[in-house]
Amino acid sequence: MSLFKKQSIQENISHKENIPKKNEAKIPQDLLLEISSLKNTNDDITTSIGRISNSVNTLSEATVRQSEEINSTTNILRDFNENMESLAYNITNVQDKIIDTEEASTEGLDNIEKLDNSLNDLKSAFSISSSTVNDLVEKLESVNSITDSINKIAVQTNLLSLNAAIEAARAGEAGRGFSVVAGEVRKLAENSKQAVQSISNILNDIKEDILKASNAMTSGNEAINIQQNSLVETKYSFLNIKNSIVAVTNEINDCIENLAMASSQKDSAIESVEKANSISHEYTALTQEIAASMEVQNSSVDNFNKTLSSLVTKLSE
Repeated sequence: MSLFKKQSIQENISHKENIPKKNEAKIPQDLLLEISSLKNTNDDITTSIGRISNSVNTLSEATVRQSEEINSTTNILRDFNENMESLAYNITNVQDKIIDTEEASTEGLDNIEKLDNSLNDLKSAFSISSSTVNDLVEKLESVNSITDSINKIAVQTNLLSLNAAIEAARAGEAGRGFSVVAGEVRKLAENSKQAVQSISNILNDIKEDILKASNAMTSGNEAINIQQNSLVETKYSFLNIKNSIVAVTNEINDCIENLAMASSQKDSAIESVEKANSISHEYTALTQEIAASMEVQNSSVDNFNKTLSSLVTKLSE
């Protein structure tokens, strides 16, 4: 119903209420019917306005809840953004640590190579020393053979001098000079035998020390071999670590790229949610404004309906 028509009817009603009772009988019947019809229409309008008002109130409550949910979603996205930034920071730190670890593993491999080369040099030196010791042992064996020969000569000389002394004693005065010579020869043979024995003892001590040194070098060579085997295993371990670091670095780079992409999408999502939140606030305000207008309109129609009811009652008397 238009506002102009509503005001016109209200003016007619007001005019009718001012008509003296003696003229009430002159009111046309069709006007009474029109007023009754208008009242019925107004009742329908009141009912419709009530329904619309309820719908608008329900819609307003829904938009308020939606706005609250959007605010909650926005807060969740912001928390998610902070978590992603923290995760990206941590991943970047991990990447730096991995780079440091890779550099350390590379340096470790270089040190292992240097140590392996040093062990090879030491092994070569042990091999040369062992060969030299073996040669020296052989030469000592030769010297021992010579000293044995000298010892045998000294023994034979001693026997010869003893025989010469016996023969000189038999010769009497004629063999006295020869007896003196035989005695000197025997002394020389005894001294030679003692000297040879001393030399043999010294050579045996030297040989024993050389054999100990040879055994020590053999043990050292075996220890070097064990150490080299350990170095090979350590080298493989470092290589595996380095390969694992490369693989992890690639995965971290992919993760950083994915985080960057997700961050971009997240920013877009936050922007969209904030726009939706702004629109929701505007829509909530609009529905609340409409609801308030509907309340005013409903009150106005209700008052008009009461006026019509009163008028119909009076006209019907």
